[in-house]
Amino acid sequence: MTLSFKASMVGPSRVGKTTLITAILAETETMLAGSGISLAMGEETELRVRRNRRNLRRAVEGREFEASSLGGTQSMALYDVSLQAVGDSSVQIPFSILDYPGGWLDPDTRPQSTAAKESWAACEAHITESLMLLVPVEAAVLMEAVTPAQRRAAVDLLGFEDVQAMARKWAQARNQPEHREEPAVLVLAPLKCEKYFDDNGGQGRESARLRELVREKYRETVAVVNAEAKNRAIRVVYAPIDTYGCVDLIEGEWIQTVDVYGDPALDFRGHYRFREIPPVVRPKAAGTVMQELCRCVVAGQDVEERRRAAAAVAVYQQALERKVEPKGFWGAVDYYVSGEALANRNTRLDSRQTIVATAQRQQQLKAVLERIAKEPADQRVEEW
Repeated sequence: MTLSFKASMVGPSRVGKTTLITAILAETETMLAGSGISLAMGEETELRVRRNRRNLRRAVEGREFEASSLGGTQSMALYDVSLQAVGDSSVQIPFSILDYPGGWLDPDTRPQSTAAKESWAACEAHITESLMLLVPVEAAVLMEAVTPAQRRAAVDLLGFEDVQAMARKWAQARNQPEHREEPAVLVLAPLKCEKYFDDNGGQGRESARLRELVREKYRETVAVVNAEAKNRAIRVVYAPIDTYGCVDLIEGEWIQTVDVYGDPALDFRGHYRFREIPPVVRPKAAGTVMQELCRCVVAGQDVEERRRAAAAVAVYQQALERKVEPKGFWGAVDYYVSGEALANRNTRLDSRQTIVATAQRQQQLKAVLERIAKEPADQRVEEW
């Protein structure tokens, strides 16, 4: 098993989780531009991201935007990415972000999927081991639900109960003694917010109402997380994200349908248009996710350095065996940030010049990690 810092997305179907990942990675690449550190992706991750970027490019070139045409996740997917020194893949900080079909969250429909039955245990394990729980929220469903029937429908469309149940499990795991000193952050991320803000090319004036609706609808989830993690602190971050930055919601259509029990229900379909021709994709605040992950790693490094000083922890041995053995969060901090990965590699190098150059790249990576972590958050973002 590859050692990495874990994050998980927990949200219903069609909320836009896969497109959110693409926006996160795009903004991360912008943050890293010119730093000597690149965003590296695993082979399968690169294929998925390339596919989503290609579909978005097709929409841009065709001047027609239909969010549903961009597709969604059909199986469990791990987005394996790393911040990596250019020219030296051994100097890196790896992250693994979990995505999976939103329908798997519902215990009533999960047994109907063979893939869910095969992979759900692995999904739950990843979620409980995650430093970050990322909750994507379809902003339009919250904002455009105005009648009692529409507001009732939003409960299922946004999966309030299922998201809350998974947040409870995550917080319980974070509260275990072996995880209490690890950083943890819950990110509430309304998506496709372009209509409601005026700071990214739009003319919306409803950001305050969106914030208050998210506060209201997820108040209980936040309370559950705090109650279950009573022996530790969990940061709660509100991060409204423009996943495209070049579209406007022109109409929200509520459609009569039936739910999984065969009862009458409402579904929501957003109709969007490009706000400019030619369209320019410019996600906003998506980089908050990578910034928060970097903050977790830097905070963990600070704690580990204090632990080292207090306990005088011995230097790890057995370089080759250490690279593949399970280490948990603190081992990952040690291995990737505190220099053990570099030391292990140096035991296998016979060139002094190479050792010096690698050490410089390690320091460069650490500096970039700290810079990203300490940059001011986007003005939209709040810590609750």
